[in-house]
Amino acid sequence: MAIEDEDEFDLDLDLKNQGIAALLAWLVPGVGHLYQGRTSKGIAIFISISLLFITGLQMSGGKVVYCSFKQPDIRWQFIGQFFVGSAAIPAVIQNRVVRGQEATGEARRPLFGGKFSPPDNRERIEWHADYHAYFQMGTLYTLVAGLLNMFAIFDAACGPMAYGGELPLKEKDETEGEEVW
Repeated sequence: MAIEDEDEFDLDLDLKNQGIAALLAWLVPGVGHLYQGRTSKGIAIFISISLLFITGLQMSGGKVVYCSFKQPDIRWQFIGQFFVGSAAIPAVIQNRVVRGQEATGEARRPLFGGKFSPPDNRERIEWHADYHAYFQMGTLYTLVAGLLNMFAIFDAACGPMAYGGELPLKEKDETEGEEVW
């Protein structure tokens, strides 16, 4: 006889439309969970990721979130920061505007007063001189916030991981003498 699993989880969780939940979780951390009715988890995700991201921005004077994949400033950290969602959208827009202006030879005129815009070499050197290690720490905080939200997006899309415990031990089937799981 096979053993019945007594420790099995009974998850009657309605994840609603998982694609919409993932999109909402990307746009604003925690909102995908609120959409699914997982209020406590949504609020905890929103507060923790938002505070981490805002703290990183404050440390660096709001300079660390920008999109740049052009030499000499390849901003690989932005890939992680992008998962914070709507806070990263202005950086993508700024990158397209500034790089488009550079390609046509126009003067640099970034949008939003230059917030989230990729710096030129002189600006980047000034930022590092002004903020020292706070620039790097701010980058790290915003990067970690994005990576944490990546896991939250996955949780909103796929639901919580259900762990059913250990595999049952082998035992002999009394009728045939064979080992069964």
